[in-house]
Amino acid sequence: MKHKISLLRTAIALSVVAAAPLGLAAQHALTQRKLQPEDLFRVRKVRATAWSADGLHAAVELTRPDQRLGSEVSNEITLLDVKGRTLHTLSPNASRYVGFFNPIWSPDGRRLTFLSVDVNASMRAWIWMVGTNSASPLRELDVRAGFFDDTAMAWVDNNHIALLAWDIGAKKSGTVYTEVLRGPNAAEGWKRALNGRSPSVSVLESGNFAEPKEPSARLVVVDVRTNSAKTLARGRIHNLSVSADGAFLKFDREQPGVPGQPVASYFALATHDVETAYEAVNRGTTSHVIDARSGAEVAASSMPQLTGKRVTKTDENVTAPRPDASLLSTAPVGGGALYAANGSDGSHLWLCGGGALPKSSCTEIWHANEWIREIKTGSIESIPYKGTDGSALTAWLLLPPDYSAGTKLPMVTIVYPGLIYGANQPSKFSLYEAGFWEHPQMFAALGYAVLLPSMPLAKDQSDKLKALPDGVLPAVDAVIARGIADSERVAVVGQSDGGFATLGLITETNRFRSAIESAGFADLVSLYGTFYGQYRYGDAGPPEKGQVLRMLQMEKGYAGLGGPPWVAVDLYRAGSPVLSAHKVQTPLMLIHGDLDFIPIQQGEEFFTALYRQDKRAMFVRYQGEWHTISSRENVLDLWKRVTEWLAETMAPR
Repeated sequence: MKHKISLLRTAIALSVVAAAPLGLAAQHALTQRKLQPEDLFRVRKVRATAWSADGLHAAVELTRPDQRLGSEVSNEITLLDVKGRTLHTLSPNASRYVGFFNPIWSPDGRRLTFLSVDVNASMRAWIWMVGTNSASPLRELDVRAGFFDDTAMAWVDNNHIALLAWDIGAKKSGTVYTEVLRGPNAAEGWKRALNGRSPSVSVLESGNFAEPKEPSARLVVVDVRTNSAKTLARGRIHNLSVSADGAFLKFDREQPGVPGQPVASYFALATHDVETAYEAVNRGTTSHVIDARSGAEVAASSMPQLTGKRVTKTDENVTAPRPDASLLSTAPVGGGALYAANGSDGSHLWLCGGGALPKSSCTEIWHANEWIREIKTGSIESIPYKGTDGSALTAWLLLPPDYSAGTKLPMVTIVYPGLIYGANQPSKFSLYEAGFWEHPQMFAALGYAVLLPSMPLAKDQSDKLKALPDGVLPAVDAVIARGIADSERVAVVGQSDGGFATLGLITETNRFRSAIESAGFADLVSLYGTFYGQYRYGDAGPPEKGQVLRMLQMEKGYAGLGGPPWVAVDLYRAGSPVLSAHKVQTPLMLIHGDLDFIPIQQGEEFFTALYRQDKRAMFVRYQGEWHTISSRENVLDLWKRVTEWLAETMAPR
């Protein structure tokens, strides 16, 4: 689904694997080994950088090895001293803190603030001041923000910070709550039912548009000199920004929001732009501007220039430290720049220029992932081919590390509809991509060739399933024609939309010997009406909010079906693989987390259809997981099961 957890922020991911120098490859040839599932948890990355206005410091957000894959929490905040050309950690290392993120500088560059989240999903703001060795907590305020949301905190001026905090008595929800605590509301309800001391009931209503009255958020301005705070506004507030002169604050408010507002109002917004409707669901339909000192509301027209971040000019005319290095960011003044590279010798971060040094002077300030040197990988090549309609397409092929030319291999085909590959090597092949189970390098380490075919979308929604093989099967044929793949040992796998494509492909063709799908959808009718897993008990927010998002996706957004199931029944039927389950002959493993926004019931339906027919299927369910399986023990368990499944279903005949 296109609208996956809509609070996404852009992360700086370094994903290009440089070719190993010949001398280095020869040096490590005797000690290299194949990739293991445990290695997925060892990858470290540079996630974000933020420069001070004077160009003398930069905050660098680094990930740490963690117990979860793809977690947005497991970071540390480090401080770069440009003159000293040193990098040291500002965030504390106490075990109660899960992670740190979102560094923001004061306008004069003298203070830095960032956020922490602890094991109870409480979020706090921290302050560091130039000339001090460590950061200090701002005050006892539980900040209301998401991991992808950098609009919950902003500097008003050099001495005041505006932030959104949970109000007293508010029932917490959101991405932080679900990521850290993994859906506690259901467990708490079960406990209430068990002890019988209070009802374990939750009630949803339709047609009642009363505005929710429970406490939610408050907008607070903190004086960092005295640690005193003043509350300027209350309610379901989002998307905080500050005027260029610091005189005014702007925010969006859910008023009344979901629930409480007619669903039709969001569809009216979606008539011309569905993204506007998504934003309205997530952040509210009304904008407010207030005086940053008094909190008095003013007309938005009186302050035309609003900005969440002050824009500064950057100088990109800096010499890279080595050919595979890419520019991350440049200082607003002073000529400093940060470059990074992921290569066969690990990850590197350099400071180039700055501190009165020439731009060609580069100092390495961070080096990680040295263990990458141990990993032996196979060769990668592009495969030109023609789709069923004769169009020119490109697929990419990864071979196992020990491949011998002329050997026919079992092959895993990783699918994702709408993904068209070109001349650039896909980042999915990188060892630095910490994919949880469909990682191409992991399949190659098991001895499989790995194919990434292009998959043009159907031009007509009524042909959504029928068009799935058009880009896939010709790519498979092209690899077989080269004598690389064994035609009788080809598997298909996919995650999310790729999971849907996997289910659809095995209803349209019996070409594949085995199939594995994860977090896919099988029945568009039930998908339309089934709750998001993380919203079901209110952990991510009101269940109704997830349902409005789902309806917008299905009718106006990604799916584009034009209406609900009772209006566009033929299109819903045409896009539902479960209705063709009688044609499936391919053994199928289904994987799902019970908190996924693609409901686990989708996997249950398809498994039931195959179970009814006594066809070979395995349904692997993980509790407390959402769209991707991420916790260490679950990922290791899943790779064990995937390995065994493929060994069984792809064995030579």
